[in-house]
Amino acid sequence: MAKNERRPERHLPTIPIWLPPVLYGVLAIALFRAFVFTDQMLVGNDTLSLGYVVRALYADALQELGRVPGWAPHILGGIPFIEALTAGDSLYPPSVLLLMLFEPYRALGWKLVLHVFLAGLFFFGWARSIGTSRCGALIGGAAYMLAPFLIGFVTPGHDGKIFVTALTPLMFWVTERHFERPSIRTVASIGLVVALILFTTHFQMAYFLFGGTGLYAIFRSIQMARGKDEVTGSSEGGRARTGGVRFALFMVGAALGACGAAYQFFPAVDYVTEHSRRVATTAAESGERGRAWSASYSLHPEEVMSLIVPEFPGNRAGGNAWTTNTYWGRNPIKDNHEYAGLVVLLLAGVSFLGAARRQLRLFMTGFGVFALLYAMGANTPVWRIMYELVPGISLFRANGMAAFLFGFPAITLAALGVDRLLVAWQESDDETLARAQKVLWAATVGLGVLALLISSGIFTRVWTSVVYSGIGGFQQQVLSSHLPNISRGAFLAALIAGAVAGLVWAWREGRVPTVGLVAGLTLLVVVDEGRVDQPFIQTLDFYAWSQPDPTIRTLLTEDHGDEPYRIWSLSRASQDISPAMHGIELAAGHHPNDLYRYRELIGMVGSGDAANLANGNVRALLNIEYILWPDAERGPAPGGPVVAQSQFADGRVARTLLRTPSLPRARLVGSAVVKSDDEAVPYILGDQFNPVEEVVLAEDPAIDLPGRLPAGGVTWTSRTADRMTWTVESDTPALLVVADNWFPAWHATVNGQDAPVLRAYHTLRAIPVPAGTSEVEMWYASSVVDRSLVLSILVLTLLAGGFGFGYWRERREGRVTDETAGGAA
Repeated sequence: MAKNERRPERHLPTIPIWLPPVLYGVLAIALFRAFVFTDQMLVGNDTLSLGYVVRALYADALQELGRVPGWAPHILGGIPFIEALTAGDSLYPPSVLLLMLFEPYRALGWKLVLHVFLAGLFFFGWARSIGTSRCGALIGGAAYMLAPFLIGFVTPGHDGKIFVTALTPLMFWVTERHFERPSIRTVASIGLVVALILFTTHFQMAYFLFGGTGLYAIFRSIQMARGKDEVTGSSEGGRARTGGVRFALFMVGAALGACGAAYQFFPAVDYVTEHSRRVATTAAESGERGRAWSASYSLHPEEVMSLIVPEFPGNRAGGNAWTTNTYWGRNPIKDNHEYAGLVVLLLAGVSFLGAARRQLRLFMTGFGVFALLYAMGANTPVWRIMYELVPGISLFRANGMAAFLFGFPAITLAALGVDRLLVAWQESDDETLARAQKVLWAATVGLGVLALLISSGIFTRVWTSVVYSGIGGFQQQVLSSHLPNISRGAFLAALIAGAVAGLVWAWREGRVPTVGLVAGLTLLVVVDEGRVDQPFIQTLDFYAWSQPDPTIRTLLTEDHGDEPYRIWSLSRASQDISPAMHGIELAAGHHPNDLYRYRELIGMVGSGDAANLANGNVRALLNIEYILWPDAERGPAPGGPVVAQSQFADGRVARTLLRTPSLPRARLVGSAVVKSDDEAVPYILGDQFNPVEEVVLAEDPAIDLPGRLPAGGVTWTSRTADRMTWTVESDTPALLVVADNWFPAWHATVNGQDAPVLRAYHTLRAIPVPAGTSEVEMWYASSVVDRSLVLSILVLTLLAGGFGFGYWRERREGRVTDETAGGAA
């Protein structure tokens, strides 16, 4: 071409606006095909242990009551429903909608499919808002929705983490829109998204996300204060006031969002600081012990290495050879992944070859590196500094979950890297394209050398000598058997890098059109991340899993009349809650936010056994009529009346159902003793205590008791989750003892007159009743919940109205644009 001859104009491929949702929908369905095209249930460890049961009970309560219940009676003596976050995302709009449309076990799966799809769309919108081309945004959206740091939460059953991770690009998107063009609509958008995130109930992930978004808002404010906005190209303002006002409005929107989620957020905060078992846990963990607790479940160097070779540390998720009991790292368990994608990292590196938006790239790089260093916990000083200086950090552990804030900026940089290639091609910038090519070939060679070192055993020997010199003998054996998987993963990483480099070379040489480059990079992202995702998508036959065994069938067919009862299941160290899915109430079980006084009464610490339930007095108090003994876990059942047994196919006994002496759930007592919280449980466990005739109170009952067992009885007349009534007959003033957990929100009337609900036996309830026949009603009504609900309704109405009004006004003024507009096509 002659020196002054004009080069032909080059155009990027046209990406129709319908393509991203169609592509992301196809990818989501393909990823979850084993669930979507069957009637199977997605496997999630937390879902199988607790998640399904509480959501199924929630769905039943909604159907029975026509409203959100106040109390969940089926596990651990009863737990507040809203305050204790008993059903997790029970108020999160997508979850509620899906629970209304599908059976609970299918709704649990569909909400994950939906959020993976939305993650792609939200990232596409975010990428477009910062000026990325549709090509770059398309690839970025595919990378984000398939990222193993998102999909890896499926098998653990960490749906709240999936929700927040999926909503992360939406939070950044509305924040960027606000700083680009602030309005009533953008402030309302921020508030609505903040409220949505809080309704997921994963407050730790939300805490990390809000911190990251706040840093981005500060960054954008500083950008505007310093002059030209590199995202929008605007020179508007150039003064501190411009950025400062927009930041202040951003904070207003965020505060309104927190108030919009008041119904979920404020009762939970009040509960967790006053009544939850986490009160005792947090108080016990202080000093160096507290720091060690908070630093637990961090990322270690082995997990960081997995960002390049995902097989490196192994895993315990199952589903594939390399993820089945192959974890040799330093955490007690590992069933998720932090991989963001090798193709992502390569493209992110390309973004630094002179691409536009330099300040944004530097921020995203610093942000991602900071998040990764924080996620490494005590392995770096970053976490310790945050622990000492930032409020709230000491309340959390498992800081490794902050790794999603490394993946998000990495994929943002990858989208910018795609644009760097395309812009260089448009501008015929052969020098930049050549530099990019060298970077990709160098990465391929480097990964090839790494693969050779790993396959020879040299790399892992050096690693266990220098990086992980404290590796134990068992971990060393696991590593040795896992080495072939690591070697295959390393060679596959080199192959993927080579494929990216080869695709870019073929495109530069004109052998592949630009649309082929975009399609090829998308395909490589799908292959790269999909190979890691596959083990984390597992299904099971719900009906086979939920089928009651002979012991449970016996309980369901026994005639208990109108009298409630409890069982004590000793499976899984008393953490088993599976009988609750059949409506059977449990004296023990598992819940992350149960009442701490009840734990003290039953002697349960952490995930350990309910030791005090071995005491017959405690079992009798708690209305435990049966013991479900797991012979397969603990050996032959102890002596006692055997009601039923279940067996394995080979004839071995699996579980034995035993009958144990018990007291009724509601009964009359005529003698009381007042004991402090420190005295109550030891007294109940002592030989001098008579559970039939004496009630242990936290305060004087202000009633003249006869000092003997009253003559009379208690008849149940109605019972729902949060309301119950009795007809009580007594020949003397007495205490009606109810063997359910006490909580301040319980209220009572006796013959229509208000009556106190006293705390009995450290954690149960008692109501003073007069002599004669009485009609007693007890119901759950939390003033904190009620006030929070009113606040949520008012603020969400305000935000929705502000959003609608802002949209109407901007549309009337002709200022409404495509939300995904920005950058090249």
